[in-house]
Amino acid sequence: MTVHFHTVLQRQTPEGLQRRLTVTVPAESTLADLLKSLEITADPDGILLVVNGRTASLAHLLRDGDELHLIPALSGGAPDSGVTGTPPSE
Repeated sequence: MTVHFHTVLQRQTPEGLQRRLTVTVPAESTLADLLKSLEITADPDGILLVVNGRTASLAHLLRDGDELHLIPALSGGAPDSGVTGTPPSE
């Protein structure tokens, strides 16, 4: 199966950033098993798991030929900036 690492999940290697990895998984392996074997330390709740173009849960059973994309959740913004979303009146 092929694993695609997006943004901050890409791995630094001596050859540069690793964005894609081909792996063989044992029969009956789940996404949770794969994340553990890849030593993904990010909180799984903060990663969008996409298998063959569809979102999947950690319990999803993997198969040969699967395409997995690990996409970290985006966050940002300022805490309570006081902006209400209402434009100022003129």
